[in-house]
Amino acid sequence: MSSSDERSIVDRAAKGDVDAFESLVKAYEKKLYNMAYRLVSDPEDALDVVQEVFLKTYQALPNFRGDSQFSTWLYRVCVNTCLDHLRKDKKSKTYSLDAPMDLGDSEVQRQVEDDGISTEDAVEMKSTGEEILEIINQLDPHYRTALILCDVHDYSYKEIAEILNVSLGTVKSRIHRARNLVRKLYQAEQSSGSSVKSSEKRGGN
Repeated sequence: MSSSDERSIVDRAAKGDVDAFESLVKAYEKKLYNMAYRLVSDPEDALDVVQEVFLKTYQALPNFRGDSQFSTWLYRVCVNTCLDHLRKDKKSKTYSLDAPMDLGDSEVQRQVEDDGISTEDAVEMKSTGEEILEIINQLDPHYRTALILCDVHDYSYKEIAEILNVSLGTVKSRIHRARNLVRKLYQAEQSSGSSVKSSEKRGGN
């Protein structure tokens, strides 16, 4: 969908055209689900977030002035809805790279390209990815969101600043501090794990 076509559809949806709004839902529901799932780390919660985002969007669309791209505005609504959810839900979350993305009527498996690595290396890489994601899930929601938008969704600092409605300097600071904290926590966990393994080996001799 070109930007001009999308703008036309947004204008029609803002005037109450249900078919036009349905076109926007179809165009963005998977992208929003993926973003929400990364942020709230639970498939059912992510679906609830997406439903709430589209409800908010439908209600607020008549007031959308077009100061930013529609996608930027929509992602901002999604991020803010996720942050609200994280503030209310203090339960610890777990994250599995194998979990399919439940889209309501269907499930989408995450596709992993076969690059010829060994089974042992694949297991180690998966384990490392899960550990890092679990650490990211423990970060303050604002730092967590900035890091995921950058390192998972590949948005530029400028795009993240527009989505989060904060300054470019704030985005850079949050991502820098989040990366450093994740690195330190991961290294600490690895050191702790190595110490436990060494103790187990000494105890077994």
